[in-house]
Amino acid sequence: MTIELQALVWTAVILFFSAGVQGMLTPINQGLVWGLGARDEPRDLSVLQGRMRRAVANHIEWTVVFAVLVVVAHLAGISTARTETGAILFAVSRLAYVPVYAAGVPYLRTAVWTVGTVGLVLIAIDVLGAALTGSAA
Repeated sequence: MTIELQALVWTAVILFFSAGVQGMLTPINQGLVWGLGARDEPRDLSVLQGRMRRAVANHIEWTVVFAVLVVVAHLAGISTARTETGAILFAVSRLAYVPVYAAGVPYLRTAVWTVGTVGLVLIAIDVLGAALTGSAA
């Protein structure tokens, strides 16, 4: 399994645990009966719940882009030092992003997000280059 695919798997693991934490906060903050019920009556989120919801949503949004790039690279036989570095940067940034966002650290959150975006760009360079030339990197 390539480093890029391994990074994709670990990104999914990070999402799984992040969504789990987000889900556990509901019965803790809104009560067990409401949290385990149909939740027909809306309740306000705690600050931490709001942050976790936004962090998980952001994780899902950017993981879609990452997954597309990694799968296309894999199917095209593209695995270079640049794509490997990009995948590692993205996965590590995702590991740091959720706790930094949950802690409410504004500038560090943006810096961590930027590292992940740089990782995506590194992968995209080789994938888009191959797409434009019609060949693998």
